[in-house]
Amino acid sequence: MLMKRAQSISLLLASMLAFGAPAWGPAHAQIEEPGEAPRDFKIEEPTLNEEVEPVVVMEHEVVPMVGLYEVTKDVNVRSGPGTDFERLAGLEAGERVRAIGKVDGSTWMAVSKDGETLGFVFTPVLVPVVDGALGEQFFGSYMSQDQKHGVACDYRFRFEGKTTVEGGDFETADYEVRFRCASTAGAKIFYAHMFLTEAPVKSEDGLHLIGLDVRSIGDGMEEFLTTRYLYHPKTGAMTFEGHSLPRFAKPPKIQSFQTDNIKDALTQALEASVASWTDEAWAELLKKPK
Repeated sequence: MLMKRAQSISLLLASMLAFGAPAWGPAHAQIEEPGEAPRDFKIEEPTLNEEVEPVVVMEHEVVPMVGLYEVTKDVNVRSGPGTDFERLAGLEAGERVRAIGKVDGSTWMAVSKDGETLGFVFTPVLVPVVDGALGEQFFGSYMSQDQKHGVACDYRFRFEGKTTVEGGDFETADYEVRFRCASTAGAKIFYAHMFLTEAPVKSEDGLHLIGLDVRSIGDGMEEFLTTRYLYHPKTGAMTFEGHSLPRFAKPPKIQSFQTDNIKDALTQALEASVASWTDEAWAELLKKPK
């Protein structure tokens, strides 16, 4: 199933590029800093003020930062913010580190891993990411507001794993959703899949993509219902981005949401998507097998 997810997400990458996905270079090209930043590269600049004081890392002052970052190319870790400083270690493409702070006015960041301070890394090889792994299943329910063709569902949400997106050099967190739904037309159990891009697809804005794939609607192979949302983990803002098959889903009445965390964002995206399904979609989902 994850292989199918990898294929469908790879196809979706073209639409990501349409709204500004970052162009990260070859995954394992060793670089020697400094160099040019990737297109659309942006890490939010921390600022010093009366409430934010610098901290000292290896005798160098840095402006405090927080966040998880992924290394996009093999890179050196140094004892200070520049190539003249001693090389302490190396990081490989795909490794993840946590920010400690950024040297004011420079392109060097102090980073840590597993609670240990590593040193300084050239920031254009880092991209901010979120960890979409959820350690527990969770449950919810949905009831249609349509009294004539009412549908009642409960759902179970389960984290499946992570998939590397071909051509994107980043991972998606993948989730299985099991639905049990009933209406006057009958009852059915069916499955859907959701994903969250752990790296932003719009790096300048820090926007990640959340998608819901329902292969029971459509032919299940080349054509199936996908609903997409743009999600900003830092602010919790989420916005409806589009449906793949408009005849099976209408634009949601509310297209912007405020969320508390990744679990809440996934839940709201799921329930808003289900609420947008048309009678034709429900007929497809609940039809009896021949």
